[in-house]
Order: sequence, then structure tokens, then C-alpha cells
Amino acid sequence: MKRNSLKKAVSVVLTGAILLGFAACDFGGASKKAVIEAADGLASDMASASASKLIKNSTLDKKSSEAESLTALLDGGNYSEDQLSFFKAVEGTIEYEVDESSVKVEKDSASVDITFTIADYDSVLKDEYTDISKLTSAIKKADTKEVKFTAEFVQEDKEWIPDNVGSKKFMKLYEYRNCEIQLQLNADMIASFIDRSMCEFWLASDGKYVDTGFIEYDYYFDSAVYEYADRGVYVYYKLLKDGSTLFESEDILFGNSTNISCRVESKDLGLSSLEAISAGSYTIQLLTSDGDELIDSASVQVEVSPSTPSNPGGNGGNGGGSLSGEGVYYDFIDASFRSSVIDAGWYDYDDCLIGDNTYTSNVKTIAFSIEVTADCNRNITYFYAWTNEESSDAIKDALNNPEYTNAVTPTSYQNGNFYDLDYTLNGAAKTGYYMLIVLDSNTGDALMYGFCEVS
Repeated sequence: MKRNSLKKAVSVVLTGAILLGFAACDFGGASKKAVIEAADGLASDMASASASKLIKNSTLDKKSSEAESLTALLDGGNYSEDQLSFFKAVEGTIEYEVDESSVKVEKDSASVDITFTIADYDSVLKDEYTDISKLTSAIKKADTKEVKFTAEFVQEDKEWIPDNVGSKKFMKLYEYRNCEIQLQLNADMIASFIDRSMCEFWLASDGKYVDTGFIEYDYYFDSAVYEYADRGVYVYYKLLKDGSTLFESEDILFGNSTNISCRVESKDLGLSSLEAISAGSYTIQLLTSDGDELIDSASVQVEVSPSTPSNPGGNGGNGGGSLSGEGVYYDFIDASFRSSVIDAGWYDYDDCLIGDNTYTSNVKTIAFSIEVTADCNRNITYFYAWTNEESSDAIKDALNNPEYTNAVTPTSYQNGNFYDLDYTLNGAAKTGYYMLIVLDSNTGDALMYGFCEVS
């Protein structure tokens, strides 16, 4: 009996000692401290804006839709260089403070408030910037705003793991990632999109035009310009001679196309369509419509051949006389070749030519004939292209994809020497326009061009 009482007394004493020992150890304080440390680690990961870190160090399932959204937002690759620079600048302003007094611990769950400060980027973006470095500099100097977030944790293997990563309240810190960065388009920015390897004076030879009825400089741009079409930025072009403006185009919406064709014809300068543009140095300028800022310019020489007596009848005499249709549906680029030409025009093998340059759809062979002097033996290459649209882009696309190419020398007939520029169609003729380009086979220089219509 005494032995049992002693045993019970010892048990009570030991139990009391153990309870007193537990009371002496601040288990609640230790838990709070661990939660604060976990919150500090979470806040650091949030400030670094690394989706991979946040997913790895939280309960978020990497295959969940929240994880996929977070990864796309923070680690995605569909951002422009300007956007990435903006994100980096904003993230460089993020600071945080864990509110230790807000810690709540209940068994295996806990929560704590974190206050982030971040640049007030919305106010910065209200202004317009033409340079991303100026925008990021303004972000660094901007006033800040607060974003508050209550982080939630669960305890796993004695560690406190973030449990609401990817939630709507969590994502509020990253709203800056949805901002659209639209730098104001100025002349320098537009010029940066120009593809210099593609731009050129169309059908000019050796940097000059000879006896030409037009001047055309074609600008080509990177396809990224399409993103700017809805910005409402307009450009226009001028033609100048010796510093004086001869022609100004209508406004052109920048970004509507990757090509701007700066073309000025004789009629635009008050001349008849058959008159050649006078000799001299000409400059094409591309400018912004708002502010008349110079984007780019290109210059070309125009030469006019000495006038040559005409050769009525076109048989056997010197070339270079006035030709029917010249400057209307065909024209010469090279003066030396032009001087050898006696007559030229579209030819009719199939009795389908119903006008000077119009065939019916029954035509089997599209043909252009050039009569030349006996001393002309130049090797030439010609190609035919087709389009049913009259836009500059459609024409250029067709010329870049010719339907037929051949090389010929003059053929001697009883009535003279002729270049036969024939294209025997493979199947039925397509209604639209067939365009002819003639080149020197040795140099690749353009000699002439023309077009006919199939209706």
C-alpha cells in the first residue's frame, strides 16, 4: 500500500516537473519565429519574381493551372526587349516588410502579413517616352505604392511551407507584368525598322535612271511594324530636286504594310505621261506627318539621252525614234539599249490582241516583240510575272515570283532583226496583268519593262 502511494507520488511529481518544463519552453514563440523566417523567405522569392523558385518552395503543384499561369507570367518568353527592361526596372524597386505582430499559428497552419513597396508604375506610364532607357530611369525615380499580402503556411516535417502561392491576392504584386509598353514612335524608331538590304530605287541601273517617266524608291520594314498599325502614326514622302520640293505624297499609316513605295511619275510633276523626267539629282525623303521629322532619304541621278531623229516605218534605220506605246504600257530604262530599238510592241500569234496591250482569255502565247538595228546583238534575259491586283505590294510579290524566264538574242527575219520575248502558256491564260521585265544577261541591269492585260 505504501509502495503504491509512493509510486503515485513519484508519478505526480514527475508529471508536474515535465509540465513545468514544457511551460518553461516557449513553444508558441518558437513556432512564430519559424513562421516569420518562412515568410521572409517567401517574400524574398516573390521580390525576385522567379516562378520556378516560388513553385519549388511552396505547396503549389507544378502541373496545376495556377502554376502554369505563374510560369507564363514570370518566366515566359513572349515579351519584347522593351517589356523585359520595364519588368527589370520595376522589380528593382520592390522591397518588403514582414509584420511580426500579425503572425497567427493554429496547430499545423499559420499566417502572416507582408507589405511590399513597389514603384507606382501606373503614374509613370501616363507620360509618353520615345526611349526605353528614359522610361526605366523614370521607374527607378518614381514614387512607391504598397501591396499587402497575407501569406498562408502549412507545417510539413516541422517546416512551414507557403500554401497560397498563385492565388489572386498573391498575383496582385505582379500586375505590372500585364502593362503594355508603348513607346512613342519618333523618326529614329521608325528608321530602326528599315530593312536596308531590301530598299532600293526600282529599275534604276548603276544608281541612275535614264529617260525615265518615274522615280520610285521602295522602303521595306521588319514585320514587327504590324504591331504599330493601331497606333495611328502616319508618314509621307517628298521628291526634291536641288533642294526644292517637287512633290509630296498623301499620309501613309505606318505599320499597315512592311513596304512603302515612294513613287513619283511624270504626271505628278505636271508633265504628260509620255514625257521623261528632266535630268538632275533627285532625293526621296520619308518623314513623319506629325512634326515633319526626317526618317530617311535616298538620292538618285536622272539622265536624259540626246534626242534622236524619229524613224518612220521602223524598218532598217537607226533606232531611238518615237515608238507607239512607249511610256504608256512599256518603257525603257537603259539609254544605250533604247538607242538600238526601231520598234516595239505586244505581238499577236493567236489573233487574240484586241487593243495595243490587251489579249482575250483565249490567248495561248503572250509575246512582246522588239525590232533592233543590225548591230545590236546583246544577250538579254526576260521574265514574265502575273497579278490580278494593282496594289504596289501585289505587284512586288508577283515580280519576286516570276512565272516564266528565258534568255534570247535577236533573230534575223526578212523584214529585220527582232527579240522575240515569247511566253507560251501552260494551260488557259489567267485574267489580270502579265508584267515583262528585260535584263542584260551579263550585267543583270534592267533594260526595259512593260505590261499587258488579259480580260
